[in-house]
Amino acid sequence: MARTLLIGSQETTWRAWLKANRKRRDLLVLDPADPDHGHLGRLAAFRGGKVLGSCFYGSLDPSRAPHVLVASLCRLLDLVADDALVQLFPMRGGPLLRHVVLLLAQLVEPAEILVPAKAAFDLEGFPVGPHEVELEAAFPDAVRSAQRKANWLKLLERCVEHQVELRGVSIEGARLGSGRAIKPEQLAKAGLQDVLHGEVSGGTLLLISDEDPDDTLLARALDMFHCGRTHVVPPGSYNGLLCSFARQSGEDFGTGMIQCIDFASRTARVLSDAVPPAPVRILKLGGLRVDTAGREMGEARPWQI
Repeated sequence: MARTLLIGSQETTWRAWLKANRKRRDLLVLDPADPDHGHLGRLAAFRGGKVLGSCFYGSLDPSRAPHVLVASLCRLLDLVADDALVQLFPMRGGPLLRHVVLLLAQLVEPAEILVPAKAAFDLEGFPVGPHEVELEAAFPDAVRSAQRKANWLKLLERCVEHQVELRGVSIEGARLGSGRAIKPEQLAKAGLQDVLHGEVSGGTLLLISDEDPDDTLLARALDMFHCGRTHVVPPGSYNGLLCSFARQSGEDFGTGMIQCIDFASRTARVLSDAVPPAPVRILKLGGLRVDTAGREMGEARPWQI
């Protein structure tokens, strides 16, 4: 038996269908907002109740980082059996997400694709099918929000505080850490001695600062660092962000939330379920913020922090 691809909708859930039809098949969940398997903000593969592996996503929005979805699928497909069920995120409007779904379907190479009966999205262009099945209605938004809060609280119960020295650690998923760092003496020469951190990436000058510098100083800095625009971010913007510890290979081994980043000492305080001491080589930052009471505090815009 070959793989089966499940593509749902915002109005339906695969919960009852899986209970009745999964049997002993492996399950790969490529839906970062799925509350039923305890891996919110992550993409995971399961054998029975055991987690075979997971990949950090850091958001509930599947359109936020399509490249992460593709990379995670490739990594997780190697862990599951040839007859695995692959559950995608709920389909919704927009050309980008549709093309991503078609690409994911091609990578899965399913023998069959199942979608909700009377699906409100275009069924053309898929490798096979799709076939329609009757699905249970999804819970109301308030219930799904409560489910997610319970999952966040379970994660927080497992977390302990870690001090992550950012020197020598790569940062992924954010504008921070994507460019060439500017030395403090260079910032001071540009009149930006109060700026906590600066870096240059692709013609953009990123400044971490409690206050927006004067326009005259910014113009001087743009000229000095050969940039076309400036991006100023308050240091508190990173507080509460979902994050993951990863090894040099990119393999995730700890999930949690940023408490704060001390840019003076280049140290991040992180609540994570990793076992200390954690050999962090890559710090992956997500876009969703969650507070210590398990409340979702909104998502940062992509590449704004």
